[in-house]
Amino acid sequence: MIEKICEVIDGEYICDIDISVEEWKLLLKNKKVFDEKSIAALKKWFIEPNHSCTCFDIGKKYDLHSMSANGVINGLGGRVQKELGRFEVKGIGNIAAGTKFITVMNSKEIDVKPKRNLWTIREELVQAIKELDFFGETQSTNTEFYSDDELINAIDENSEFEDALKFEYSGIAKPKKNAIEVKNGLLYPRSKAVSKNALNKAGYRCEVDGDHPTFRRRNSTLNYTEPHHIVPMSKQDDFEVSLDVEENIISLCCNCHKKIHLGEGFEGMLEKIYAERKELLKKIDIDITLENLILFYKMEGK
Repeated sequence: MIEKICEVIDGEYICDIDISVEEWKLLLKNKKVFDEKSIAALKKWFIEPNHSCTCFDIGKKYDLHSMSANGVINGLGGRVQKELGRFEVKGIGNIAAGTKFITVMNSKEIDVKPKRNLWTIREELVQAIKELDFFGETQSTNTEFYSDDELINAIDENSEFEDALKFEYSGIAKPKKNAIEVKNGLLYPRSKAVSKNALNKAGYRCEVDGDHPTFRRRNSTLNYTEPHHIVPMSKQDDFEVSLDVEENIISLCCNCHKKIHLGEGFEGMLEKIYAERKELLKKIDIDITLENLILFYKMEGK
């Protein structure tokens, strides 16, 4: 078996890992190599810009220990080496002798204090994931996000908007997408395109009251409103179909969006919204009573 040396040169981990795209495809399909924990960890990096992030930032984003992914990815690297059976990584210098993560990720020290390393999924593995559509529906970090704040910021940063009132509801239920595992449960993706369709359908007006004041988007002729999932995405596990659909998203002014999450009197807002959307929701198999919907929001505030 070949011994591949891993060393640090100018802050970058260097090791010749010669695994082809086709080999990665076979490995990805092997559940003994890519178990559920390693798939969940890998996905967290895959959805990041350039498939890169530090362990610290991954931990912060998903409310996990900053070192929580190290063991998982290191274990994955070891299983990849064992399955291929042609090389074994050996660290030299200050690198642990059994370093295996380098099989899966490139690593480079970044100029911050305390010292942190940027991990990036290997290019051939990224290509294999894309060609297999491994995480479903050809996911793109430019279109799907895992929190409301990320989604709103992404929409706000994009100045390209369609003319209002062109989108129409399909009336067809959609399958829910794959989630990622976090400390307190699962997070499901939110599509920027779907939310923009919902804002478009509403004419970029507040659907609680179309006369509520708003303002023009920068570099656009359209008003600024924010997308809000009527049945919260946090309750996706309770439904067999996707909650990230236009029928379940309303356009709200900034004040109403804060009020429905945090303010008194949100029950009246929900009652109005529910009356207008309940039939649309039923058509796409999102069947919920007003009482249960209100209960979801009360639980959200605890």
